[in-house]
Amino acid sequence: MSTHSPTFDGPRALRGPGEPFIGYIRVSTYYEDKISPEIQRTAIEAWSKRNGKRIVDWVEDLDMTGRNFKRRIMTAIKAVEDGKARGIAVWRYSRFGRSRHGNALNLARLERVGGRLESATEAADTSTAFGRLQMGMAFKFAEFESDRIGEQWQETRENRLTRGLPATGGQRWGYIWTRRRLDEEGVLHPETYTPAEELDLIVDDLYGRIADGEPMNSACQWLGRNGYVGTRGKPWKQTGLTRYLDSGFASGWIRTHPEDCDCPPADPDEPSHRAAKCTRRIWIPGNHETIVKEDVWEAYKRRRKEAASKPRSQTAAYALSWMVKCARCGGACSIGGSSTRGAGGVLIRKNGYVFRCSEHKDSATCDGVYIRRTVAERAVLDKLAEWVEEIEAEAAKIEQQGDRAEQTDSPQDRAERARKRLQERLAEIETEQDRQTSLVSRGIIPEGSYIRERDRLAGEQLATTEELAELDKRKQQPTDRAALVPVMRGLIDRWEITPVRTRRNMLRELIQGVWAYPKTEGPDGEEIPAYAVPIAVWEPEPEPIGRRAERAEQPTEA
Repeated sequence: MSTHSPTFDGPRALRGPGEPFIGYIRVSTYYEDKISPEIQRTAIEAWSKRNGKRIVDWVEDLDMTGRNFKRRIMTAIKAVEDGKARGIAVWRYSRFGRSRHGNALNLARLERVGGRLESATEAADTSTAFGRLQMGMAFKFAEFESDRIGEQWQETRENRLTRGLPATGGQRWGYIWTRRRLDEEGVLHPETYTPAEELDLIVDDLYGRIADGEPMNSACQWLGRNGYVGTRGKPWKQTGLTRYLDSGFASGWIRTHPEDCDCPPADPDEPSHRAAKCTRRIWIPGNHETIVKEDVWEAYKRRRKEAASKPRSQTAAYALSWMVKCARCGGACSIGGSSTRGAGGVLIRKNGYVFRCSEHKDSATCDGVYIRRTVAERAVLDKLAEWVEEIEAEAAKIEQQGDRAEQTDSPQDRAERARKRLQERLAEIETEQDRQTSLVSRGIIPEGSYIRERDRLAGEQLATTEELAELDKRKQQPTDRAALVPVMRGLIDRWEITPVRTRRNMLRELIQGVWAYPKTEGPDGEEIPAYAVPIAVWEPEPEPIGRRAERAEQPTEA
């Protein structure tokens, strides 16, 4: 798993002597490749002291494979691109990655901005051709090891399937998993899956209920209300429960992807197996005791096939679909329908009537929120009108100040000249730094003089960079918001006649989400109905108020 989300503090990280580096630690998922974080951290710290560098932050990926770059390493690369560090320091180059495509692409990102990747235990001067060859060879060996380990795991999976065991092993809900082991007398006991007492009855009941026509979300809610959790101790969600039941493990089968399938090979930089994008599956008999009878399993499959054959829309039907969030838990809200009885008892269905918390719908682990779709949409339009007034009022103040100022020199012109001056000064500092390095390397000036001049130039470089960043921030802040005013007005004036897809695209430029708050009781006992609060892209995301109403509505002590 990944740990520690880095909070780089911008140019301040560059202060102090020595070039700033980000220490990166990765512990592999493969047992033979596990190197403790403490060993890696100690080696990187020793490297930084030997070479006069500074570790300004640490990024850790624990129990993560190097075969893809869907890791926190990307935050470190982005920090180097943003000028918050000079490069990344690793224990060995293999910690950076074992993917030939990912290594090449992400090294290019570092080199494009003058960043470096340094190994604490593999001495290679990557500023020279031979040093780059050494680093390339280290990466090639890392890729070879990754491919070799992958082949071994493939052989292991095939061997397990042949013996009637799941390819990946591990816990299975409804069963007690016992690892293969040697007892005190030296007798080898095989790996087994034994039905868990009482829980096996719940699994059997679930299959029967779904086969009899009960919706999957109803079964998932029942599990949540009664405190049943998955093998990882977390409440069930509808997608996870569906995947488990569809596997057929409780009926004595093992679902797998056929190796002779003609589906395309997996992307080498993707973490998933090629089977993840292929719909073809086969079931082979497992070597474990069954919980669900075969006739119930067949009835379940027929029911699932009927449900899958029903046509479903692949596009969002409403402008705020999947943009509404539950204020209790911070999770997504899905659209739901309602119904009422009209004259003569005729049932009238209302499609897309409410937004409801998905956590509450799936597992009942959140008290949730129900809010009418029209209320949420009205809140968005009212907020857009409010933002337009605020932004135009700010623009009017800026124009009035500009009228009183001298018209011969606009603020934009002055800012552009200042930016150009600062950029030129940065280039001069870099040239002077290179010159000082050349002088000390040729023995023309003593090392003490070089260190004093280097630190002075580093301090000036930091101050110039901070000034340039502040200048850019002052320039972009009002301009970005003002550019969104036409989009806001277009939505306000033509909401009903604008196609849903167009409305959604326009809203994504303006809001990061709509937080739905449940109905509450006011100080005087008056009921406050559920309401929605749109959050703009330039505003911080609000904190959840709590999954349970008791926590959210409990009065605070004075």
